Amino acid sequence: MTEVLRVAQLSDTHFREPGAEPEGGHSYDTSEAFEAVLEHLGGRDDIDLFVVTGDLADHGRAEQYEIASAALSRLPAPVHLVPGNHDNDDPFRAGVADSGLPAPRVTLHDSWAFVYVDTNAGQMIPSENGDRIDPPDGARLHGNGALGDSESAWLVDTLAELDDRHVFVWLHHPPAADVPLCADERYTAEWTALIDRLPAVRGFGGGHTHVPSAYEFAGRPVFVAPSLKNNFDLAANTWLPPGYRTYRFHADGSVTSDLVLVDDERWPRRPFGRAIRSLLMGEITYAELAEIVARRSS
Repeated sequence: MTEVLRVAQLSDTHFREPGAEPEGGHSYDTSEAFEAVLEHLGGRDDIDLFVVTGDLADHGRAEQYEIASAALSRLPAPVHLVPGNHDNDDPFRAGVADSGLPAPRVTLHDSWAFVYVDTNAGQMIPSENGDRIDPPDGARLHGNGALGDSESAWLVDTLAELDDRHVFVWLHHPPAADVPLCADERYTAEWTALIDRLPAVRGFGGGHTHVPSAYEFAGRPVFVAPSLKNNFDLAANTWLPPGYRTYRFHADGSVTSDLVLVDDERWPRRPFGRAIRSLLMGEITYAELAEIVARRSS
């Protein structure tokens, strides 16, 4: 590979039907946010691939995947999908099949291999006929990542067959998330136990937290993309507009990424209250936040 491979990442698009109530409360109009991102991209022809790292749908409903696929099919380069915790397994797989947009496990790009990890795999349970299905009572929805033995073994075996390629991991839940609400010690422990067996991994690209950031895990960069639903700046205590990330993959195994936010008067960087910060810091639950909001509106 003599030229730089250029990738754009969207995440947490949370598409929903017009008029549908957003899961969890406040949300931008995600279709409007997507249109703004598409306009911001401006039909640019220097992107080789788009990766969408999960939570395509807000409630994991079939109708929402129809909206998602219609929108994402308009992106100006091939699109690859990764499931998130909002992407209920059966509707996601059916929606992907109907859309023609692939959800691959591995793609090869000269000196690079992209590996697409299902970070919900460890939550799946066996059904009566032996299939793996989502856990009951919406447990998947609020999951903060679980690889499980099968996905962990698949990852080790897969990377062993990739020869000398540099590996980049695309996934919904970033390892060792830097937002307390989204951190899970067991999930971090899974990656900690794996990473020494994955020396070819050069970095990770994820979403989930709605707090776009870049940090390091085990000496590798972890890039977290913004959402189309809502975003937060924990340093400034403000909301952030929707956006995306761009990446440049070099033949020497180095990767750089830029955060792109679509600033607009529709999504002002206004301060958020103490309750939302307490939620993001893991000090209160979603249920407790809902109670606070209900008291304030009564």
